[in-house]
Amino acid sequence: MATRRRKLRDLIRSGQTYWLMDRYDEALAEFNRAIELDPGNARAIAHRGEIYREMDRYDEALADLSRAIEIAPKRARTICNRGAAYQDLGRYEEALADYNRAVKLDSKYVLAIGNRAMTYQELGRYDEALADFNRAIKLDPQNAEAISNRAMTYLKMGRHEEAIAEFNRAIEGPIEAAL
Repeated sequence: MATRRRKLRDLIRSGQTYWLMDRYDEALAEFNRAIELDPGNARAIAHRGEIYREMDRYDEALADLSRAIEIAPKRARTICNRGAAYQDLGRYEEALADYNRAVKLDSKYVLAIGNRAMTYQELGRYDEALADFNRAIKLDPQNAEAISNRAMTYLKMGRHEEAIAEFNRAIEGPIEAAL
């Protein structure tokens, strides 16, 4: 049994490594092997769903992410990632529902808060977007992406001076935060 667990762990780690290298077909192969070994492994299924999203294979991404959520319904990251797939497809209300759920599970999950803010921005709900960007920046003051996106919200609201100030703040922030 320990050998099976180790093999599963190593397949997932190998898949993640290929993913980091942008070698998606090889990552998929490793996650598929992991899922063959343990068909109910929510982590492997979720990772495969994330790879499908990277490859713009949204039907497969949503199927895997939804399946992983059925198996592990309290994993905020998976819920957030399904929200991102919905957002990519312009299915904003479904994206918001997932982001809200992820934030309810983890109130300090900056990525979910920021993604929700971007969805509000896409919908023209600028006050809500601004509130979420403010919250994300309060949690992570060096988050240059959230600062830049808050600047875009100010710009869309016609608040040009605040937009310029925020863009300058993002520009002068740590390089790592912007990558």
